Amino acid sequence: MAFANYGFGTQVEAPTLEAAGLIRQMTRDAGAWSGPLTPETLLAAQTDCREALAQGGDQSMDTLVQGDILRIAEPLFREAGVYTGQDWPARMTALSAETLAGFYDRRAEQLADRWADLPEAQRAALTALEAKVEKPFIYDWVPGHYQMLLLLNSVMLLVGLLLCAAVVPLFAGEVRTGVYALSHCARYGRAKLAAAKVAAALLFTGAAFAGAMALFVGIQLGAFGVRGLGASLQIENLFCAVPLTLGQTEALLLLGGLISCWAATALTAALSAAFRSEFPALVGVLAFLVALRVLLSSGVVGPVWDPLFQTLPFLTSAGEFSENTLLVLPGDRAVLAPFYRLAVQTLYLVVLLPLAGRRYSNRQVT
Repeated sequence: MAFANYGFGTQVEAPTLEAAGLIRQMTRDAGAWSGPLTPETLLAAQTDCREALAQGGDQSMDTLVQGDILRIAEPLFREAGVYTGQDWPARMTALSAETLAGFYDRRAEQLADRWADLPEAQRAALTALEAKVEKPFIYDWVPGHYQMLLLLNSVMLLVGLLLCAAVVPLFAGEVRTGVYALSHCARYGRAKLAAAKVAAALLFTGAAFAGAMALFVGIQLGAFGVRGLGASLQIENLFCAVPLTLGQTEALLLLGGLISCWAATALTAALSAAFRSEFPALVGVLAFLVALRVLLSSGVVGPVWDPLFQTLPFLTSAGEFSENTLLVLPGDRAVLAPFYRLAVQTLYLVVLLPLAGRRYSNRQVT
């Protein structure tokens, strides 16, 4: 997983010692260049790349950290019309020092052009985010870390589905087996029993989710180290307006994943309390977490219902941060989609957990 092809020029179909060596090489070499991405840094990288090309080195620049640095700036100058064509290493190394030094000014111009046709609410939201982005950006070699961040969403969804499947018998299992005829005669009352069961479910899913994510992050850090997490998100996508580092982005993804896990647990508890056996409750969970997710990604959901569907657990991905994904709310307000979900998914717990407890407590023994 960690040793797939991350832009080294040679396609790697499976983990190999060569791929692992290239990862270690790029991570190690980036240490000398890690830090503020100033115009001076760009010029120094350009000089090294020019010398490498003259000496007949890697013409693609894929195995040079200096080439990675120039590749960050390449889309900016190509879109600005400074040059055209496919031979980007030669063209980037041929740019004048004055042109390359205008990196941040040209980026500001490009952002203004990209956002010019957006509705006022979205343009204002992006402008407010961009104003908080620290410049110069912090550089490090990030392809490995970023690929793991893209994978994180799918891993969290899979873990969440497995945990929900484990929680499905929470209430429905008692009804199917007839145990609830005894548990409903508990000394301290049904409501307290329901609250204890819900608390135990939240503790179980939260701890299991945290353990799985700790394993994921441990594998990531073992493969790519810690240093790259301090790089600005703009290193991955130059036109990103979100003022975060990769490490901060991952922390928000993990926090959002934990909240999604508890939201899915609340949904599972409510369905478990609503049915007399586990199977229909499990089908309901899968329909909500998977089928509705597919429906949303198909684009058939209209803008009126989009804010509601966007509350689904486990939707947030690293790409939403790097691609400036906004959600337009009623009243023509725009907010970054991951932040919206962080705010509203707690409603699953506030609404569904009391409903689950009440439904369980009110079920009549038959």
